[in-house]
Amino acid sequence: MGKVITICDIAKEAGVSISTVSRVLTGNARVKDDKKQRIQEIINKYDFHPNQLARGLIQTKTMQIGIITADVCNPYYSAMFVSCEKAANSLGYTLLLSDSFGDRRKEFELLEKMISQRVEAIILIGGLVDELVTDTEFAEKVNLVTNQIPVIVTGRLDGTNCSRVNIDGNRAMELVMEYLISCRYKKIAFAGGSPTVKFTAELRAAYHKLLKSYGFSYNPAFDVPNEYYDENGGYAAMTQILKEKELPDAVIAVNDLTAAGVMRAATEHHLRIPDDIGIISFDNTYIAPLVTPQLTSVGYNYAEYGETIVKNAVAAISGDGVPHETLIEPVLAVRQSCRVR
Repeated sequence: MGKVITICDIAKEAGVSISTVSRVLTGNARVKDDKKQRIQEIINKYDFHPNQLARGLIQTKTMQIGIITADVCNPYYSAMFVSCEKAANSLGYTLLLSDSFGDRRKEFELLEKMISQRVEAIILIGGLVDELVTDTEFAEKVNLVTNQIPVIVTGRLDGTNCSRVNIDGNRAMELVMEYLISCRYKKIAFAGGSPTVKFTAELRAAYHKLLKSYGFSYNPAFDVPNEYYDENGGYAAMTQILKEKELPDAVIAVNDLTAAGVMRAATEHHLRIPDDIGIISFDNTYIAPLVTPQLTSVGYNYAEYGETIVKNAVAAISGDGVPHETLIEPVLAVRQSCRVR
């Protein structure tokens, strides 16, 4: 007796996802003509006829989307999840949240877990998709997943066809530098962030470029990375900057939590904010208005950000085309941590 052909076999031979074959079999969604023809030829080749039970399983939609974040305790990731959840609920979907806690192996495990829970798409925010150099093993794993369901990422994942939704990092740094220059700051430092993280690397490259365009010399002592994106990382970076004989008159922190640490270190060294030193950051989370003085920060319109991610995921589930990359425009929120222009 020959092998019993399944929908999985057809998907593998056609080089498409199982859900795409399902859509061709049920005829309830659009599929590109070339894919439809390729799938139909394989169906005809094997004279494939799904039984009624299998057809019922094909037509079952879980209306669930998985989301994996690097650290949901970080206010940026929690803001992202909330905005995605609101957008998903408005479209009739439920989000299943998992936290990788920055653990590489756990990200692999969570991908498997999401598949077993029959989510219809997976959203990856932070973690390995944030790395400047793509983890090839992870990319291969994601490619296996995309053979079954769509994957949307915020970051980069070279070697995959995942749709990306990212912040315009160059524009974000332009907003920061334009504002600091308008406030008459001239000795500008950059504190925190790992050089291996894509968005941080974009910000840092833009910082170097803009210093030059404004006619300021680059001082490596004012450019201090730190792998921890929290208050302790900011405190450590600022403490290192404050050891120099020449001090900056403004500091750009890689995010709001880092800025809180920068502010604490500056205050301990008897620097007045914003009179002696200005502080500005990225993310504009709930932390920004809670510190004293309230923090000027670049945000990203989280409602639009989350809505874009989820709408791309839902479009991909339906077989509609989605952009390879969508950039979210940053917005500057001015508060009291920089002197008045």
